[in-house]
Amino acid sequence: MTRMSAGPRRMMVLLAATALSLPLLAGCGRNGQAAPSGNAKDSLEGADHESQVNVVVETLAPRPFSARLLLVGEVQSENAATLSAQTAGTLQQIVADRGARVRAGDTLLVLDSRRYQAAHDAARAQVENAALDYQMADRLFRNGQGISESDWKKAQNGLRMAEAALAAARIDLENCFVTAPMAGVVAERFVNLGELLAPGVPLLQLVQSDLKVRCGLPENQVGQVTTGMPATVRVPEASLETPGRVRWVGEVLDGRSRTLPLELELPRQSALRPGMACQVEIRHGGTGHSLVVPVTVVQTAPDHLFVYVEEDGRAVHRVVQPGERDGDLIEVRAGLREGDRLIVSGHRGLVDGQALRIVPARGGGEAAAK
Repeated sequence: MTRMSAGPRRMMVLLAATALSLPLLAGCGRNGQAAPSGNAKDSLEGADHESQVNVVVETLAPRPFSARLLLVGEVQSENAATLSAQTAGTLQQIVADRGARVRAGDTLLVLDSRRYQAAHDAARAQVENAALDYQMADRLFRNGQGISESDWKKAQNGLRMAEAALAAARIDLENCFVTAPMAGVVAERFVNLGELLAPGVPLLQLVQSDLKVRCGLPENQVGQVTTGMPATVRVPEASLETPGRVRWVGEVLDGRSRTLPLELELPRQSALRPGMACQVEIRHGGTGHSLVVPVTVVQTAPDHLFVYVEEDGRAVHRVVQPGERDGDLIEVRAGLREGDRLIVSGHRGLVDGQALRIVPARGGGEAAAK
């Protein structure tokens, strides 16, 4: 076996020690201090830059405001009547059909009246006979010519009974001619020529041209609406809109819907039609100039409502007292001041004191109070 001399062996030991020490030296900085790793270096560099949240702000300014109440209603005829048969008979003639405009007292339908005419004629003859009997009895009684007071009164009552029978026969005869109780339009006919009708059978539906809107006022808004208030009635599906006015507010709430009945009068020339579903807008509670914010920025805590405003680049929690509402806007009666920079976007999840970065609203520029 060949043996290595002491000189070369010492040199190899020195080289091995040098190689082992290089990684340790690479991990040290100046003055022998350990150099930070890549992640530690990033952490040190970010320690001076707090995380910021992008938000859009709106500078508040007072603006004219009145609350708006939105209701759902139905257009109805001012007066609508379903006319029914008052006597039995066969439908003989249709004088006014669907769509006909009629005046009060106009004849609409005619039933076969021959039997009632005959009964009327017989009743009238009975009246004439009873009148002759009474005249004779009255003359004899007043002259004291052998007629008792009892017979005189019977003759008098006989005439009255005959007159009453004639009146009943006249009513039956008149009921064969169905007339309009009011001016309006024939909206529907429920019977056909030749049908045998019985008392109580629906014949026609008559509606007036004048219209109204009926809707329900929520229980929590009962004190906000009074008679005479202006309103706007819309039917979006038909692209119709017309002014209205509150004419009547009920006194008793509906037990099922917890609403108070409400009626509005409409102009005579309205293009609306009975049966249309509509939206009713009533403006009330004008308060002059107020601070108004979007409903979406108002957040709920267990015991208060709040918003966030921006001050010196940070989020500030503000407790607010809301007032009336106008669609997507709500009046703020306390908690905000003119000139406050309200956070209108990015406010969800903020905490008090959060660092902010103000960014332009969509479309460019800072949002302005409307």
